[in-house]
Amino acid sequence: MKQRSLPLSTVTLVFGVLSIPLAFARQLCVPALIMGVLAIIFNLLGRRMQRSKKYPADSINRSKWGFRLALVGSVCALVMWVLWGTGVLL
Repeated sequence: MKQRSLPLSTVTLVFGVLSIPLAFARQLCVPALIMGVLAIIFNLLGRRMQRSKKYPADSINRSKWGFRLALVGSVCALVMWVLWGTGVLL
């Protein structure tokens, strides 16, 4: 019997991956920050669901990598937002 994958693991990975390149576009650093924060929240929700059921290791790894990438993307987006907002990069 095939196990169901961890809910939101793919979304977490996609949001985490997309938050990094979007962080370096001037008009998209705020949406990148939002995507990164959402990916972090999705990971936390997935971890809560993981306690009650067993999920395959590949979906758990997708969620972990999405979380790590979301942290990097969120920090980059926040730094770029501050730099653009203060006029350092103008």
